[in-house]
Amino acid sequence: MIRTVPFVLVSRYSARGGQISLVTSEMALCCQQFFIKAFLPLAGFVLLNPLARAEGKSALIQPEIQFQRMEGFGISIGSGCASEMVSLSGIERFRLLDLLFGNDGARLNILRHEISWTGKRLPLTHPLYLRGFVYSFGDEQNESNQFLVIREAQKRREMILNGCVWSPPPQWKTSNSIGGDGELLPQHYEDFAEYLLGYFHYYKGMRNQEFQLLTLQDHPNLKGPQRGCSWSGEQLRDFVKVVGARLKQQGYPTKIMIPEVDWEQAAPYVKAILDDPEARSMISHLGVHSSLGPSPARGVLKEVSKQQNLKLWQSEFTLPARTRSDELDDALQLATQMLDDLTESECQAWLYGAVLATSTEQQGLLERSGNSVKASKTFWALCQFSRFLPRDSVRVAAQRATVPVIAFRNPEYNGMILLMINSTTNPITETIELRGWTMQRMMAYRTSEKEDASQIALPPESGTKRSLLLEPRSITTLVAQIRRVRI
Repeated sequence: MIRTVPFVLVSRYSARGGQISLVTSEMALCCQQFFIKAFLPLAGFVLLNPLARAEGKSALIQPEIQFQRMEGFGISIGSGCASEMVSLSGIERFRLLDLLFGNDGARLNILRHEISWTGKRLPLTHPLYLRGFVYSFGDEQNESNQFLVIREAQKRREMILNGCVWSPPPQWKTSNSIGGDGELLPQHYEDFAEYLLGYFHYYKGMRNQEFQLLTLQDHPNLKGPQRGCSWSGEQLRDFVKVVGARLKQQGYPTKIMIPEVDWEQAAPYVKAILDDPEARSMISHLGVHSSLGPSPARGVLKEVSKQQNLKLWQSEFTLPARTRSDELDDALQLATQMLDDLTESECQAWLYGAVLATSTEQQGLLERSGNSVKASKTFWALCQFSRFLPRDSVRVAAQRATVPVIAFRNPEYNGMILLMINSTTNPITETIELRGWTMQRMMAYRTSEKEDASQIALPPESGTKRSLLLEPRSITTLVAQIRRVRI
């Protein structure tokens, strides 16, 4: 009996002193669930380059063992980014939007945008007030620019919209300013909750857009002159209950995501809310930000989200400003970061923090020069994931061999995607093995020094075991189908 099932596989390479580093991921979990039996030798081995270095061990993929279900990949258009995008004129603006959301681009399906703090309360005699609107948000240019980007994205793809607070209106804060050193006064919790509901109502009634997710504060622990607001875990807990009650009362399906800090900083916020049953009932998502390097807290929050039946998003990662001329190094670094976040935290969404850099401290996916934009190597690195990994894909067990491996089955169960990252300066051959499955109809795409998610030729062979050439300093995505075979 034969049936077709898809999955997505991602792997990367690292080098130390010229030797390939071997680290086994998810081995313990796989061994707990399955006893790996001996199989007869399998046919279908193809060596794409006999001169490339190959290891004897195979990367074993087990589509039956499932982990997180993906909600998608996205970007942030807050902090003036949407205005930068809209300021491009004519064809160049549409090219940028196609790169981000179109079928030939990154196919991003999540937009995170800034909820304006400049909304105006309408007088009782205003025509919009008589139609049921309490606040108007149509006069602020950055807000209008964000709506334009949202509308254009929706034309190209079904989007998940995440409205995020950077700062409440300053008149309700202790600092009376939009800076992050102020706090929202408790006597204005109800006022701000009404403001947020007014924002949703305006977007639904005037702009025909609904938000699936609400983030109550971006970086609640970030103090300073930049736009923000300071919250303790207990303060955020109390405000969650106020906003959650209002959403429920008004019948809005919008879910709440907290706490929007780095992995290591999330514990006091998460604990304060989870210790309060009422506050816990108001949230559905944990949103956490990543920074470069390892983070043991990823595993902790993974277990918390599972125990509490919460979805976990990596909702903001941005590469620091480039300090070297070789942007391919940044692309390899971004791909590595994405792989680590997806495997170690089992997050269900992954978002990049800036499309066009709005500060000298961060690196955008796209680079602007006058009225033109250039897709950077980091953009194409993101595409190697987001273009080929559809919403509702499910990650499955992947036992590492020479390189780290991550695997997904897509929702239609009719394809496989394999992504590998070779960060070394040498060609390497990796062997992928599907015991009980055969791979066929394979296509490959690569980002390298001279390629940008470009299709590359592959031999037409199929089989249950396949060796794949990884060019030096490259990211390779393999697209194929798998079919179940009886052993």
